[in-house]
Amino acid sequence: MSIPIVETPKELRWFITQYKSCFTKKQFKHFERLITGLIVSENKTLQEINDCFGKCNQSNFNRFVNSSWDTNSINRVRINQIHNFTRLTRGIFICDPTLLHKTGKKMEKANYHYSGKTKKTEWGHLLVNNLFYNEKIHFPISSPIYIREQDADEQHPFKKTREIMLEQIEFALDQGIPLWLVMADAGLHADYVLSKIKFLNLKYIIGNRITNKISVDRKKRIAIGKIEKSLIAKNYHRYKINGDKYYIYTREVYTRSVGKEKLIITYKKGDEKNKKIYTTNIFTLSDESLMHLLLKRWKVEELHRDEKQHLGLEDYQIRKFGGIQKVVLAVLIAYTALIPNASRQWILHTFNRRLETIGEGCRYFKLIATKGWRWVKGKVKEGQSKLRDILNRFVLVKNAKV
Repeated sequence: MSIPIVETPKELRWFITQYKSCFTKKQFKHFERLITGLIVSENKTLQEINDCFGKCNQSNFNRFVNSSWDTNSINRVRINQIHNFTRLTRGIFICDPTLLHKTGKKMEKANYHYSGKTKKTEWGHLLVNNLFYNEKIHFPISSPIYIREQDADEQHPFKKTREIMLEQIEFALDQGIPLWLVMADAGLHADYVLSKIKFLNLKYIIGNRITNKISVDRKKRIAIGKIEKSLIAKNYHRYKINGDKYYIYTREVYTRSVGKEKLIITYKKGDEKNKKIYTTNIFTLSDESLMHLLLKRWKVEELHRDEKQHLGLEDYQIRKFGGIQKVVLAVLIAYTALIPNASRQWILHTFNRRLETIGEGCRYFKLIATKGWRWVKGKVKEGQSKLRDILNRFVLVKNAKV
């Protein structure tokens, strides 16, 4: 049974109001419910979200989700919100496709795709997630859905995942997002991708396959896999980062059609069989600095987890592809609303504590949405011990109480 929502938290309502110009009055009411429901509802299906708001017409809500939205304009509003919230300094563009597992065979544009999690081909939609990251903030830039060639049509032309990534890099730059580095796995590697990235005056660290050939010291080209097999323990430098030991080998090489690059081979202690291979056009950083950069790629995995675990990215049960695209965009908007900021920290000031995770943000807004501001303020007046107990039980993660 759906937990009834008493009110939309005022901070969340203020955030959502900035999209008002993109919708009619009736549409905006549904939009507010959709974003609020994705954040605070226990279950994230359209039916469960609609039921949270009492006796609301399910058909009207479904029609809204499947109606015509100007998704490009709406996503630009979201990016502008981020610019207004913080002054962005240069950061990393991290691209990583993720599979949204589905069971419905009648969902438009669904097909079999390789799952990085299960290492198998499974049914669903392949999302090309793009994340901006620097030490102060990280957020999704866009999440287009890859369509297999047999599912493409005039309205949704076929594009390779590499082409989608390059389009989104240009979109980010057009939106004033200051990039300096592009990171991606080997599935997005191609000579024309590297050429385009360099044309845009960006650096890259991109995965490479062991079958790709490179030249060392201008000698005959050989497969990267042969170089990797020839290495012994002393060829690697070891660094301890956040309690874990990592090993890294680097060497300047030459690649046909690309030119000079730096080869990177790395692995984590205890996972020696899972060696990662990259090439980069960064030549000035130390091996330790490169290792720290490589670990930043984990942020996109956290994005996948938060979108699926807390915001219901895989929970949609919609047949129409247009509706599926709208839900994906709504998840990005909900995620952006949860980026930690000073405006919703007032109840934690007394404890010198911030809401640090997307999960904490969801639980915070859920507490307000289901109990109401008057209830929360009443607990504040009752004293610190009562408020501390409520926060520890309903909002904060178990290992970071106040």
